[in-house]
Amino acid sequence: MFELSRSQEIVWLHEELFPDSRAYNFTAALDLRGPLDEAALRRSLATVLERHEGFRLELVPDGFPPLQRVNHDCGLRWRTVDLRGEPDQEAAFEALWREQHDDPFDTAAAPMVRWTLVALGPDHHRLLQTEHHLVHDGWSFGLVLRDVFATYRELTTGVPAALPTPRSYAEHVREQLAAQAEPGHQREAVAYWRETLAGAAFDLPLPGLVDSARVREVPHGEQLRYLLEPELADRLRAVARRDGHTPFSILLTLFAELLHRHSGRTDLVIGSAVGNRPPGHAETVGMFVNTVPLRVRLDQADTALTAVDDVTEVLFRSLPHQGVPIQDLARELGAHSAAGLDNPLFRVMFSAHDAPLPQLDALGLEVFVHEGYNTGTSRFDLDVVLIPDARRTVNSRTEDAGMLLIWDHASDLFTPGQIDALHTELTAMLRGYLAASDTPLAAL
Repeated sequence: MFELSRSQEIVWLHEELFPDSRAYNFTAALDLRGPLDEAALRRSLATVLERHEGFRLELVPDGFPPLQRVNHDCGLRWRTVDLRGEPDQEAAFEALWREQHDDPFDTAAAPMVRWTLVALGPDHHRLLQTEHHLVHDGWSFGLVLRDVFATYRELTTGVPAALPTPRSYAEHVREQLAAQAEPGHQREAVAYWRETLAGAAFDLPLPGLVDSARVREVPHGEQLRYLLEPELADRLRAVARRDGHTPFSILLTLFAELLHRHSGRTDLVIGSAVGNRPPGHAETVGMFVNTVPLRVRLDQADTALTAVDDVTEVLFRSLPHQGVPIQDLARELGAHSAAGLDNPLFRVMFSAHDAPLPQLDALGLEVFVHEGYNTGTSRFDLDVVLIPDARRTVNSRTEDAGMLLIWDHASDLFTPGQIDALHTELTAMLRGYLAASDTPLAAL
């Protein structure tokens, strides 16, 4: 048995505070087109479950916080459902994924992942995968897809999977605890954040959109997804390369300006999720993610290009210090959340989900990935995620695609119409920036 990681602590605490929340259930659907060998797929999933100890973790709930252990005898959670006779297959499928997503995990019984294979036609299936964030993050999801379909290809065609050996999540936790015991652990990083956030305001009222005085008793949430068309996404990539930026830094700057226009504030703290994987654990399935508070200061006299330069510098300086657990940082700064629902250092998030998906040939299937289904919960007022490549597939590909912006939002604070208006405003600012980045920020 061993302790929770610092990333797992955040997940566990939220589950304790809000046992009816499904904020940390993750569901994806893999659209499988072509002749499917169901037995090979099931064997591939069983192989992945055996290969990754992180998927076989379970909590030992006698302590506070609990310990965890690897269950060496747990079996595959698998079922099949045939919807081929349904008059409205999409409605039936939506009801099915919602049922699977909303079913709570018993965190004391591994595995905290389940799969349902749904038959929709002779050569059309969908594989529903639901897992708990105690054992999962975005990078892990890509690893699992690679391992599943490399193994499937080996079973169906004989092409060797040749997968690297993963280190265990237990090793990561032990290394983390040993590092924390060292004198002066992360002293430099904490000092950086303390200096950077000195005098910052951690609330963010958005008059006309959010009733900032309202305390949310239940973290209800909804989601809207928007595609940045390939032509617009290609222009964004090209302008970012030209100026030494990334699409994320450009969109983060414009998002900050959007918040300024609705809050009146030019000094903003925006949360962002970071991978936070230590060296040696690129192949480890488990929860590593941390969040960091990015302090963005906007000068309305600057050009938009200068503003992006400044935000890029914020990212450059902040990301090397991403290892400080956000709960430790909040405690160091004496920050507390009145409602207990959100992180006390920020109410708005903007992140990039850029973990790579595998690119595999000779599968005999086309595999399209739909991830990040709405959980019905939002831990923050706004939580916007950029997916830099909207063509989510595990098949080999060469062309660039559009981008996705996913707006998770507190449904008791925002209406869908307000979110739609915010996205429209952000997109208009982006088009203005790509047309003339030397335009004053305030004039975009």
